[in-house]
Amino acid sequence: MSIAIAYPAAAALSPRQDAAAPAIRTVAAQVRRQIPREPDSLSLTLPALIDACRAVEVNGQRLSVSWELGRALRDEFGHTVLGLCDIDAHEPGWAYIAVNGPMTANRPDLALSTAAHELGHLLFDVPAALARGDQRYHAVASSPRALERQGRGAEARANEFMGALLAPPLPLHTRLLAYARSEGLRLCRGPHQGRPASPIVAAGNPPDVLAGVLAALAGDFGVSERFIAVRLSRYGLLEGGV
Repeated sequence: MSIAIAYPAAAALSPRQDAAAPAIRTVAAQVRRQIPREPDSLSLTLPALIDACRAVEVNGQRLSVSWELGRALRDEFGHTVLGLCDIDAHEPGWAYIAVNGPMTANRPDLALSTAAHELGHLLFDVPAALARGDQRYHAVASSPRALERQGRGAEARANEFMGALLAPPLPLHTRLLAYARSEGLRLCRGPHQGRPASPIVAAGNPPDVLAGVLAALAGDFGVSERFIAVRLSRYGLLEGGV
């Protein structure tokens, strides 16, 4: 299968993450619509993501994608890495994405988020490298902590894409409010990037109840509780952050 997306490169590749975030989330929404999932499911599965992204077309430029999930990965210095995205001038028209199999063997959520992160590099950074005439592009995610990086640059962009692909702001906000109301959590008004005109979860709610809500959301979206906490903070859905 294949996916096709289009975006204004100047906006998505802005060095300011907050300026680029809306364009990145729009791309994530385009991709998410093209990955099959069960009608009532909020989560994407790794097999469905890979199957849908065996070829990608970005702003009219097409690339075939080779995926590798089983082996251990090391960088050029011999250090273990979590994932990588690579193109080589000797294989024009192809890109390579790999996820460290041994590191993610018992963490399907980590395998999924790593694959989504590397897909972000493929959709944003590889086309930019090809447009510059680069003969090679190579990016690695060194560890799970690399998947939380914010700020400037390609890693932050790939993380924003990953987050918006796997836990988009509108469905995450909608499900958060459903759990918050069923658990009697206090709500308040504040700026956010979730469901328009809806409240957010107020600060000062019981930590154990809030932890239960995060665990339920993680199960719904097929990611870790830490992943959900980061996305809630990025979208402004919890007063004061997590």
